[in-house]
This record gives sequence, structure tokens and C-alpha cells, in this order.
Amino acid sequence: MGLEITARLRAFLFAVSLAVAVGQQAQAVEFKALTIKVGYGAGGGYDQSSRLIARPLGRFLPGNPGIVVQNVPGGGSLKLTKMLLSSEPADGSVVAAISEAMFYAPILDPKNANFDPHALRWIGSLVDDAAYCLTSKSSGIDTMDKFVHSDFLIGSSGKSSSTYVFAALARNGVKAKFNIVTGFDGTADIELAMQRGEIAGVCGVQNYVLRASPDINTIGVFGRSADGSAPSIADSIVDPTERQAADLIQSSLHIHHPLVAPPGTPKETLDALRKAYSEMTKDPAFLADAQKLEQIVAPTSGEAIDRLVTEQLKAAPEVFEAARNLVK
Repeated sequence: MGLEITARLRAFLFAVSLAVAVGQQAQAVEFKALTIKVGYGAGGGYDQSSRLIARPLGRFLPGNPGIVVQNVPGGGSLKLTKMLLSSEPADGSVVAAISEAMFYAPILDPKNANFDPHALRWIGSLVDDAAYCLTSKSSGIDTMDKFVHSDFLIGSSGKSSSTYVFAALARNGVKAKFNIVTGFDGTADIELAMQRGEIAGVCGVQNYVLRASPDINTIGVFGRSADGSAPSIADSIVDPTERQAADLIQSSLHIHHPLVAPPGTPKETLDALRKAYSEMTKDPAFLADAQKLEQIVAPTSGEAIDRLVTEQLKAAPEVFEAARNLVK
């Protein structure tokens, strides 16, 4: 009997010590300071959403860290993505707001985007929304027919950005005649060029751009517009393999404005970031601030992004090849 009681006591004490150790490990994750690096220039949609997130996110992280935002534009966030994968610390002090296009960039441009999308530690994304092709009213391009058959310029960031990918997908998918100008730091610069008459339009942007300017024509949409009024550009793609390729690219619209951590980020740190992000997107004060900015909040969890990336990257080689040809 005495031996049995002693064994039970030892088992109980072991369980208690294990629980304490696990609890201490969980409590050990504490954020002292956090930098959100943004893969686009100041003033655009990604910059706006990142600064919106930066204000409250620290309240939901252990340690309640102060958060600063730093813009690192280049290549439609490809520059920042490469930095994150190669040189940024994986200790919870740096996260990045990059383009959702980064998950399929290695498929479309393996030479320049030579990385594994699974290596990115997806924290969550803010928006599940359509991507629009828009033109300025002064351009005179106000119908799909004119969009397809007229010579004009569309502005974009780098060739890995959503503004380039969706412009090229529109041009090559429906055999349009317009040309794409790259090199803009973000949507703010593209909108300014549209206002100046330097370019006629842009593709791959959210509907906040529609609400922000009365001088915009809605030409078409990838995904589905909120009210169903904008024609689907992908539905005009006739070839079945090209349509599958378009659907692969369109799947990124479920994870607009993702936040990611570097490879090697410890699981407990990533879990804390994901939990804080999820709680923040449900917070009434955050949602009120987002509404003031007319920022859509339709979040996707980091775990769900992992599943989407894994599923989409299972596509057949001929679909990947069609996708590469569509966005040349």
C-alpha cells in the first residue's frame, strides 16, 4: 500500500511540475518591441492597413510592445519578402506586410522569386475581397469593349505585385491591347499618375479605391464584387487550362494584406502573434477605426492561409505553365 501511494504521489508531482514547466514556457513569450515592415511606399493601401494594425496590435501581445511601421518598397513587396527570408531576425521583433501575390510568385517568376512560399510564417490576413480593374474618367476608357480594344497605359508596382499580375492576367486573358508600366511604389503613386493623366488605369486593387475617388470607372473584377455589378474578367477567359490558372491566381484574393513572420520563428512566438492578430480583428475599437478609414475587415487566419497555399500549389504543371504565360 505504501509503495502504491508513493508511486501515485510521484506521478502527481511529475504532472504538476510538467504543467508548471509548460506554463512557464508559454509565459516566456514576451514582446519588447515590434516593427511592421511594409513592402510598399507610404500612403497606399498596404501602408494604410499596416498602420491601422500597428495601433492596437500591441495590446493583444504578451508584454504589450510598442509597434513602429517601416516602409521597404520594391518589386511589389518582393524586395521585403527576400529580406524576410534571408536576413530578418526570427525572434518576434519583425513582421512584414507583403503582397498576397508572394504565395504564387515563385510559380510565375521562379528566376526572381526563388523561394518556397511554405517557408513564410503566415500570421493572418486582413481582407477577403475582389480585385478591380479601374480607369480614370478622363481617360475615356469606360467600357469593357474599350478596355480590350484601345491602346492605353496601366500602372503597376513590380512584376511580382498584384497590380502587375492582375493587369497582365486581364491583358493576356482577354487579349487586350493596353501596355503595363511598372516601377510605382504603391497604389498611392499609381492613383496620382492617373490623376495627372500619365496612365489611364490600374488593376488588382480593392474597392476602397472606388470609394475614395468619384473620378473612377469600374471596368471589371477578379473574384466577385460585393454587389455583383462589376463583370468578371476571368469569366471571359475561354481556354479551360488558362481559366484554371486564373482561378489559382484569384485564390490569393482570400488573403489580401497578409502579415508574415520570418522562417524559423519559434512556434510559441508564431502562436502568440496569430492569437493576438485574431483577437485584434474582433476588437470593437479596432473595427470602429477600420470603418472610419472605409477599410474592409474580413480576416483569414494564419492556419487557413497555410492550408490555402498548400492546396493551390498542388495544381498540375500545365496549370503553372499557363499561369506563367498569362502574366508575362
